Amino acid sequence: MLSSPGICLQGNTPIRVKELYIDISSEEAGGSLYRVTGGDGAVHFYYNHSTYNSDTDELKVFETNFADFAAFWTYIKGNKQWFYLHPLFVHPEQREFIRQELAGVNWAVAGDKKWQDSHQRQWKKVLSDPGSYYHGKL
Repeated sequence: MLSSPGICLQGNTPIRVKELYIDISSEEAGGSLYRVTGGDGAVHFYYNHSTYNSDTDELKVFETNFADFAAFWTYIKGNKQWFYLHPLFVHPEQREFIRQELAGVNWAVAGDKKWQDSHQRQWKKVLSDPGSYYHGKL
């Protein structure tokens, strides 16, 4: 079996392709969501994420699989202030959806005006970056 990052070959048949879909973080948590396509064409989403407790200096790492992007998004929105996470990358396929989600948030729920503006600028930057901002497939 031959392998390279994100792609494994058995003969000439790809078994899995892993593509970065969202990269997001905060001081206490962060993670990378990947779209994983199996050799049979089936797609699921894999979230490699962690939490950090600065009081105890404890880092916990998690791996969570989601059947689809909607399930992941429901998970992220479980944090009522998800929009205060720091986005590093959003796959072009989901950018318009996330723009629509951001249009409905109440930025005034946390932080001062400078903090709100800083996060809004980061979302705007990431959602307008070229699709090739990250080298997509791993």
